[in-house]
Amino acid sequence: MSYAYFDEKLPHVIIIGGGFAGLELVKGLGSKPYRVTLFDRNNFFTFQPMLYQVAAGGIGPDGIAYPLRKVVARYPNIAFRMTDVLEVVPGENKVITGIGAFFYDYLVVAVGAQTNFF
Repeated sequence: MSYAYFDEKLPHVIIIGGGFAGLELVKGLGSKPYRVTLFDRNNFFTFQPMLYQVAAGGIGPDGIAYPLRKVVARYPNIAFRMTDVLEVVPGENKVITGIGAFFYDYLVVAVGAQTNFF
């Protein structure tokens, strides 16, 4: 069964972060009865394990970057918004972004990590 994003009766899941965890959850919820909004500040997924090959000139940058919109386009119940998340208000089930406020039933924060060596 296919679910449409605009069906207001479905619970709304907000996923912050379009990395490995965020995209796996998108794929898992793609055929489930949820409205899903994926937020990321970039409009692409970067496959970090191959970043060294780009630095060494073995492959081009397009070999490790993939548009997030192509991933979510497969699923009618998922939308992608490219923006920064400015604040999460848990008491109101609200996420405030650079493009406005969004209310959720479930929130997943999958922003990853940043290394601090080198």
